[in-house]
Amino acid sequence: MTSANSPVPIILCGAKISLGQESANFMNPEFEVIHFCVSVDAACAEIPPLLLGEEPKPAEGNEVGTHNYSTLPKAVLFGRTYTNDKLQAVLDACKGKGEISWVIPGEAADKNEVIGPGHATKVATNMKTVLTELVNTGKMGQEGHFKYSF
Repeated sequence: MTSANSPVPIILCGAKISLGQESANFMNPEFEVIHFCVSVDAACAEIPPLLLGEEPKPAEGNEVGTHNYSTLPKAVLFGRTYTNDKLQAVLDACKGKGEISWVIPGEAADKNEVIGPGHATKVATNMKTVLTELVNTGKMGQEGHFKYSF
């Protein structure tokens, strides 16, 4: 955590606002989703200013996250729709803007799973496990790629 009582500020990237909202709600109270990017283009445009302590211009209709930009984000989390080429595009856009932990999709726990009710909470649980480990090991906010299973 950023202080004894403050949640860790994070950015969440996914393909659907509804899943982003469900995931953001689940991250509380330990982690605060301050911003949600709903596409690769949005992530490439909105994350670099956040890393520099500037307010981004979020996509219209995207109300996910607190939009509390008073503290620099410590991690960026990506949903499973972010393939390696999409991840690389975001990493390239953010290069040299600041140090942050990148929490990226790893292997699917069940490759045949159908996305349905409860999926966002399941994925958020796995993401939260990785974030908690980063906090507990003192690696939160350090540059690096950390994988979660989905």
